[in-house]
Amino acid sequence: MSRTHDELREALGAYVLGQLDDADLLRDVERHLATCDECQAEVADIGPLAAALKQVDPDDVRPVGVAPPPELDERVRRALPQPVHGLRRWAPAVGGALVGAAAAAIVVVALPEQDEPPAPTVIAVPHVESVDGVTASAGLVDHTWGVEIKLTTKGLPAGETFEMWVEGDDGKAYDAGEFIGVKGKVITCDMSASVLLADAKRFKVVDARGDEVIAADLPS
Repeated sequence: MSRTHDELREALGAYVLGQLDDADLLRDVERHLATCDECQAEVADIGPLAAALKQVDPDDVRPVGVAPPPELDERVRRALPQPVHGLRRWAPAVGGALVGAAAAAIVVVALPEQDEPPAPTVIAVPHVESVDGVTASAGLVDHTWGVEIKLTTKGLPAGETFEMWVEGDDGKAYDAGEFIGVKGKVITCDMSASVLLADAKRFKVVDARGDEVIAADLPS
């Protein structure tokens, strides 16, 4: 039975994350991507986010917000007027709502507005090499945790997965994420690797066979 466009579109997130365990569905998605411009564009949009999510350590994720003090619930309930006969059962609900409102107020007070951070400085990569039929340019952002590479490219085969690697002065290759080619569309990807810009000398993009399709030496 053939799958509808909406069914295949719903599977794009799992596809980009590499979490499609159903071989038949995976094959159907890849065939669909080869001809559907809309889904190709969506994959291009979510590809960089998926690559970033793969680098997140779940142990580093922490909940945000401020919990109300444990005695707040009892204080609010004592402050409520005595319930009218027949409406007693509503008092806990009202108290709970007030506690929730008080907690929300605490969170608002605890999270003041912050100024927008300044835009990062992007360092242009002077010369980016690519295979025939592919164009590419790149910019670099130096972070305290590593280097961010802003890649813009066009002409890569649709539906194929490409990986970016950053080569360090220590001879190691650092994973900078992956993305998917889109037919006839300009792809803009924000890739990142855990090596400082000062210690990085080159980046490359390889296809599924490991062949280089884009590469550049990084400015010192």
